[in-house]
Amino acid sequence: MHILVFGIPLREGMAGSVRVRNLLYPLSVNSSVSLSNLYFALQADEIEDTGRSDELKISLSFSKPLSIASYLYRSIKFIRKKYDRNKKNIFYLYETPDIKTIVPLMYAKIIGYKVVLDIVENNLHAYSFGSMANKFRVRSGAYILKNFQFLIDLNIVISSHLENLLLSYTSRDKVLSIPVTMNISAFKKSSFSKKEATTLFYGGSFGKKDGLDLLLKAFEEVCEEHHNLKLILTGKGENPRDFNEFMGLVKSSKFTDRITYKGFVPSNEYQDLLNSCDIFCVIRDNSGAANAGFPSKLAEYLATGRAVIVSNVGDVSQYLTNLRDAVIVEPESLSSLVKAITFLVTNPDKINHIGNKGRSVAIQSFNNVTESNKLLNKLTII
Repeated sequence: MHILVFGIPLREGMAGSVRVRNLLYPLSVNSSVSLSNLYFALQADEIEDTGRSDELKISLSFSKPLSIASYLYRSIKFIRKKYDRNKKNIFYLYETPDIKTIVPLMYAKIIGYKVVLDIVENNLHAYSFGSMANKFRVRSGAYILKNFQFLIDLNIVISSHLENLLLSYTSRDKVLSIPVTMNISAFKKSSFSKKEATTLFYGGSFGKKDGLDLLLKAFEEVCEEHHNLKLILTGKGENPRDFNEFMGLVKSSKFTDRITYKGFVPSNEYQDLLNSCDIFCVIRDNSGAANAGFPSKLAEYLATGRAVIVSNVGDVSQYLTNLRDAVIVEPESLSSLVKAITFLVTNPDKINHIGNKGRSVAIQSFNNVTESNKLLNKLTII
């Protein structure tokens, strides 16, 4: 089997790359499964172009006609070149197809690829679309997802909301539910021990749905009483306006000296960083966007064996129970979040107790090898 991953970089990247790697890398251990990668330069700022034959970085700007022509030519050429007549070929598109990706998708389908979508968000719930071009892209994506299911062989969905949405578009056999996943071998099991400072951690996209202004307010409120608390932030803003607005709040904070922003952290360093932190925050607001998907970092945070504070959105309560394997807070409730952070800071033994239970949930429900095998079984019959 040959799987061509289209849209996101496979070697490195943010949450989407981690999701796809977790699902596909276990398959590539099998010598009968090969991977290739066609990805957008815009999503690969941190990735060095090695010139490898199994991957191609492409650029696209709708404002430049030559860019569009080059993108289509190079994409189609790569898709054709990587097609293996001796294997089943899978065209694996992360996210909803749209005006930007539909032509390569259709070409892949025509020459014999099976088309698989990995859908993690309902983009129509986005807070804002930015430019008119992006609004058109998102709207076109919603239309294509609903009306072009005859091109799609399998829809992978991350939440029950998205599962129900896709089942209204297509048949049961074309929908596969796979939640967030983690590679448990990357997370050593260690115990929290009381130290000079307790570290609160957030990593992500710094979007409006992430509720970071609330997290910052809660952190500041707890810091008034507890001087041994620090906050580490990682990731990069998908929306520059949202990111800059939040970082402005960080810089003006009374406790800005206790906050460290590390930016994008490569995978090997990122996992070491997670294993060194104490309390993890998966904060969301109560928007449609937050409830439609599933917190992408939740599985990794649980795998550390440390306590996770998570907003009660979407499918979270289907997997976790408050004060047993996580500390669940009400979305958009400052008092609930302050109470949760204070509880763990003042009861450090609970960081290990709740964290160990959470790690068990991660192993049982979010193990990437288990979910990867589920996917392989499906790919063999489509």
